[in-house]
Amino acid sequence: MKLKYKLAVIFGAIVTIAMVSAGWIALQWEQSRLINGPLDFYLILFVILWLSLLSTVYLMSLWLGQRIEKLVVQAEEAAFVPGMKDVSVTREDELSSLGRLMNTMGNNLAEGEGIRNRLVSDVAHELRTPLAVLHGQLESMVDGASEMKPEQLVPLLDETTRMSRLIHDLQQLSLAEAGKLQLERKWISFASLLDEVISFLQFEGEEKGIAIDNHGMAQGEIYCDPGRMKQVLINLIGNAIRYTPNGGKISVNVLENNHSVRVDIKDNGPGIPPEHLPYIFHRFYRVEESRNRQSGGMGLGLALAKEYVNIHGGTLTSTSKLGKGTTFTMMLPRFPES
Repeated sequence: MKLKYKLAVIFGAIVTIAMVSAGWIALQWEQSRLINGPLDFYLILFVILWLSLLSTVYLMSLWLGQRIEKLVVQAEEAAFVPGMKDVSVTREDELSSLGRLMNTMGNNLAEGEGIRNRLVSDVAHELRTPLAVLHGQLESMVDGASEMKPEQLVPLLDETTRMSRLIHDLQQLSLAEAGKLQLERKWISFASLLDEVISFLQFEGEEKGIAIDNHGMAQGEIYCDPGRMKQVLINLIGNAIRYTPNGGKISVNVLENNHSVRVDIKDNGPGIPPEHLPYIFHRFYRVEESRNRQSGGMGLGLALAKEYVNIHGGTLTSTSKLGKGTTFTMMLPRFPES
């Protein structure tokens, strides 16, 4: 039975009971009139008002039932194509709030479905090339077209290493986004960690004639996972080296207070177009689609860096100007609340 009919039956029963009760009261008053005198005017007014009130409640129940039924029908229609058909909201009451909440949930489901589909597509795209290389080389060896020499196995080993790293990074990224990544936090000197990363990347910068200048010094310690925080700095500074032209310059500025440490990593590269800037922290996103995986990476470095900073209670943002370079700013609390 539909909701509005259930409400009609319930309130119909209430009205019937109320009318019987009013009739009984009127009968009692009539008997009292025959004994004690004329019928009291206020009794008649009471009965009329009582019946009017019940009639109003009954009509309101029908109206409310129709609204709820309409909301249910629209929700069922929206369920077939989430995000394509929203529940109409025309008022400012509890049912309208429920409709807006259903729209939000539907849009979130549609967005989640889109993200999942893009993830599957991106992973398939990233794995297609190394798998094709492996298949071609192994098939050639099996068919006897080429001998199994050590130097021929090196590219195969590189591709398997690349796939292993991709799978590992995706796993870490998924755990971080779900808030399930386990951190091994301890107190460390941030200055020492930063010096270690810069020293590690100094050779790569020197190959391109890029100078890495470190300004400022974090005197205190921070409570973090050293391995993952080191990976964040490697990804950010390494990304700056990768996109800074030969002979360029990278500046690493450190500011601190009693509660947090701020790191600005600035390069004088070509910069990022404004239309691309909002998406650079998305997985598999590359500003230049023409870059291959060897020169441009797999598109997971910045996504991982942002998630690692987030789970430490910090923030990672970016600003850029075409022709003047890009700046990544990391704000990291010394001791996160959670």
